[in-house]
Amino acid sequence: MIAMRQGGMWTLRQCSSKPSLTVLKCRMMSTHVSVIGLHWKTDETQLRKVFSCYGTLEDAKILIPEHSTMHLWASLVYSTFDEALEAASEMNGQELDGRLLRVSIVDPPIGDESGSVME
Repeated sequence: MIAMRQGGMWTLRQCSSKPSLTVLKCRMMSTHVSVIGLHWKTDETQLRKVFSCYGTLEDAKILIPEHSTMHLWASLVYSTFDEALEAASEMNGQELDGRLLRVSIVDPPIGDESGSVME
């Protein structure tokens, strides 16, 4: 079985006996998580405290948008896919500082050297 993303959702699929390019790419799954909808008063220390209970955070950054009317969002990197999946599953739709969060697993940035996805 492998996990595959379709329309932003992760689903389990049966592996074929002849691995396709898609199967090869999914063997090493993303550990990157996107958190959208943060309140302006949420800081990186609080973000790490909340999300570290799901596993080892290798990186956590709050990204500030160009326009002040947009919500803050964060980029998280966990040490394993299972940790990232648990964080996304548990925190999506939860409230932090009065804001509902949208949390999902995302592909690593192009050029990422972490080895999360095979090229």
